[in-house]
Amino acid sequence: IHPFLDDSLLMLSTLQINMTAARGTRSNLAALSLIIAAAVGLLTAVVTITVASPLSSANQQSRQLTTNNEDEPPNPIEEQSLIAMQFTANPYAGRDKIEMIKSGEAKLASLRLTPDSLSEGNNGRVYGTFCVFDDQLNKKDPAVYPTADHMIQTSDHCNENRYTLPLDEVVEAVTSHDSGSIRSERLKKLPLSGMLFHQGFSGAGLIANALTTFDNTVVISEHSAIRDALNACDYIHNRFKSKGCSASKHQKLVEDVISLLSRSSDSNIEHMFLKLDSASSAYIPLLTEIYPDAKWTFDYRKAEHVLAKSTEPKRSTCVLKKRQPSSVMASQASEHNVDLEELSTHEVCALHLSTLVNVASKEHDSTGTGMLISYEDDLLKEDALIDTILPYLGLQKEIDANPSMARARVENVLSTKTNLRGIHSQDVDSQWSQEDVHVSREVRAASQLFMQ
Repeated sequence: IHPFLDDSLLMLSTLQINMTAARGTRSNLAALSLIIAAAVGLLTAVVTITVASPLSSANQQSRQLTTNNEDEPPNPIEEQSLIAMQFTANPYAGRDKIEMIKSGEAKLASLRLTPDSLSEGNNGRVYGTFCVFDDQLNKKDPAVYPTADHMIQTSDHCNENRYTLPLDEVVEAVTSHDSGSIRSERLKKLPLSGMLFHQGFSGAGLIANALTTFDNTVVISEHSAIRDALNACDYIHNRFKSKGCSASKHQKLVEDVISLLSRSSDSNIEHMFLKLDSASSAYIPLLTEIYPDAKWTFDYRKAEHVLAKSTEPKRSTCVLKKRQPSSVMASQASEHNVDLEELSTHEVCALHLSTLVNVASKEHDSTGTGMLISYEDDLLKEDALIDTILPYLGLQKEIDANPSMARARVENVLSTKTNLRGIHSQDVDSQWSQEDVHVSREVRAASQLFMQ
């Protein structure tokens, strides 16, 4: 058998391979449909294989077997798309996507940016992906669903049938709906009560999980759409080498994303809190300018310990900042007269972490706002959460309404690990215990270089 492979068709989702049997064999015709799982995500290809032989007589004719062959009954398996069989049926097929978003059934899951998404003029667009998922799973068990992505990943609809729509069209439709519809049909728009910033591995998860224990709060934790909105200009600059990013469009994008996420059908919810991912601490000034009345905290940790934790295997996301630095980190690198490309992993992460502390400290000192929280000296202190941090974030009234219950809930949070990795956590020990952090020579040297 001599295979023939058309390379140009290999780049497409459908491949056809013609195979010819050796001379003298009987004619044989077959067609097989295969699913080729590509290395990236759910990309698949259908391969059709046709086997034929040279004609041995004038009456012999080769024919290709297909699902609509007139001479043979159709194969019931081949009648269906084998690609479609890999997915669950979309229960919302045929529904109006915008209407699902306006009613709150479909929610924002992520953003998609292009090189000109935030450029001056009217050419660029930002796209949002929307799907149906339960955004209050963390109310039931915040340690099991520590981030928005953990909740999104539980939804088949989000995994297989997301809708991608121009964000400006969605915002316009939702704004019109919420301002003009009957009050009973409107979703409640929650005020932003507080924002939790942090270095990473410094206790912000404890605060977020404690906040979720109150009946009238919701915590949106490390939502990728907020992260991507905040770093949009830096992403466009680093990814596409473009400086075309309008500051006003950038700010409106952040406002639009948070506004969409603030809509709630739960009448009991009164407070919305954002727990940002650690890298978003670089954008504290932007968020405090947009939301001057929102309380904010910044959690930090002993320099050597947070650097050691941040550079552990499978945790070292800060190394990505070597080629995707925030503008403030790039400026700090210039002040130190260093080239990010020449720094080691530990040095890049040390510079990144020091940048976050510097941004938070500068904002705190210049505006008199915010609470800087030391993991070792403040957060682990007995009753610090219930007596100081939660009241600062505006929950004194809720604590006073039932002090014993509030204290019991907070104590339960403090005794449980903050991140049990969603649905993969069944076999994980959930009890928190203070750990010994190993500080290597590389960690110590890098922290002394940039974090003193």
